[in-house]
Amino acid sequence: MYAMGVRTRAMGDYVQEMYAMEISPAEISRITDRVLREVQEGRNRPLETVYPFVFLDCMFFKVRVNGSVETRAIYNILGVDIEG
Repeated sequence: MYAMGVRTRAMGDYVQEMYAMEISPAEISRITDRVLREVQEGRNRPLETVYPFVFLDCMFFKVRVNGSVETRAIYNILGVDIEG
């Protein structure tokens, strides 16, 4: 959500709605700052040629883009290599 430009306050509202848990915008910023480097490393790692199992999921979120609200998809893809 952070990478898509969702405001930290909106992320806090989402967490409250979905998980009944309060989290401050400052805490969300701290968490995203901490994991951002690892996310970039994961995005830039070399991939295997073939994965025996692939799981695909998609979630839709409302995001503000240039002053209007749009629905955007976030795709989660997990490839599992059973060797090694």
